[in-house]
Amino acid sequence: MTLTEVIVAMSLLSILAVSTISITFQIRSTAEQAIYQNTALTLAQGYMEQIRHLDYTTLRTVSQDSSSTPAVALPLENASGGAIVAVGGGTFGNGSWSNESIYLDQNAAGQAIQRVPFEFRPVFTSLETVTSNVASGVEIVVFYRITYNFGVVRTINGSLRSVRSSVPTY
Repeated sequence: MTLTEVIVAMSLLSILAVSTISITFQIRSTAEQAIYQNTALTLAQGYMEQIRHLDYTTLRTVSQDSSSTPAVALPLENASGGAIVAVGGGTFGNGSWSNESIYLDQNAAGQAIQRVPFEFRPVFTSLETVTSNVASGVEIVVFYRITYNFGVVRTINGSLRSVRSSVPTY
C-alpha cells in the first residue's frame, strides 16, 4: 500500500467514526427526552386525578375565584406527600404556579440523584349557564413544565384538560 491509500483509508474511517458517534449521541438525547416527557406527563396526570376526585362544590368554588391571589385553597399533595404551596408562598389555588424537585434515579448508596424541576398550574373555568335545567360544570386545565439539562437546557411544556359536570356520570 502506498502512503496515499493509507491516508484515504484513515480519512474514510475517521468520517465513519464521527458519524457513528454523532448518531449515538442523538439517539441518547432522544431517549432522555422521552424519559423527561413521560415523567412530566405522569406527574401532571397524578395532579389531574387528585383534582378530579375533589367534590364538585369545591371545584365550583375554586373556579369562581379568579383573583390574582386566590382565596380558595386547593387541597392537593405533592409527590412526596406534603401539601402543595404556591410559588412565592401564599394560597395555592386557581391559576397559581407550584414547583417541586423530582429525582429520577438513585445511586448505589440509595441517595436521590438527577434532580429535575417540575412546575404545574391548574386553571379552573366555570361553565355555569344562566338557564336553569341545564347542567353546569367546571373545565379543568393543568399546565405543566419540566426543565432539564442534557448538554443543552431544554424545557418541555404541556397541558391536560378535563371537564367535571354537576350531573353524576355513574
